[in-house]
Amino acid sequence: MRPVLFEIGNFPIYSYGVMIFIAFLLGIFLAQRQAPREGFQKDHVYDVAIMTIILALVGARLAYVFLHWDYFSQNLVEVFAVRRGGLTFYGGFIAPLIGGFFYARVKKISMLKFLDFISPYIALGYGITRIGCFLNGCCYGIPTQTFLGMVFPAVDNIPRHPTQLYSAIAMFAVFLILGFLRRKPQARGVIFFSFILLYGIYRFLIEFLRVPEPGYWGLTLAQNLIIPVVIVAAIFVLVKSFPRWK
Repeated sequence: MRPVLFEIGNFPIYSYGVMIFIAFLLGIFLAQRQAPREGFQKDHVYDVAIMTIILALVGARLAYVFLHWDYFSQNLVEVFAVRRGGLTFYGGFIAPLIGGFFYARVKKISMLKFLDFISPYIALGYGITRIGCFLNGCCYGIPTQTFLGMVFPAVDNIPRHPTQLYSAIAMFAVFLILGFLRRKPQARGVIFFSFILLYGIYRFLIEFLRVPEPGYWGLTLAQNLIIPVVIVAAIFVLVKSFPRWK
């Protein structure tokens, strides 16, 4: 693990923050190249990128603080220590989604079409960010005796599942799958909801290998939240992909 990637004088540069920066930079670079082919202006990409960076960081941090309020209520200053990690994907996804809705209304562009366009880059960015989690030593898995086990020194000396790397590999695969789907005409919204569906399946399964957080009915909180989302996404994809089912 390497939480601090390097230092500039006495100022530490955290690997988690660097990976988030790379994720956004690469996503913006690829999206602005693809934008004209999808019928969007490059300015749309830059506008949404700036909005997303701000809302994603704020939303992801607020969601993380909310879920770990017992700790942060006693350490309020730590709420702002984002560079060391501590972001929740749901908050970082929902906040820009709300912002994107209003942006699409103002610019008079199709929200679903734009979501289809950027979904592969969200998956790619998520995968890169999970590498940041691995370097930071957070979001680790449960103990394992398999050859996949890795020791996280900041936690203990017990080999654990490197669930951060599993997550990164899964999201890189989703990025490729969505890219493949985009090569053929799809009903509006299918690529975006395919991303939601694939993410939901991955997240539900990976939770069995992560250190569990309290939930309901023998499942983690994340699994409880993701089940209805997966159902809705699956219905949308099936109905739009097979119109005769309507």
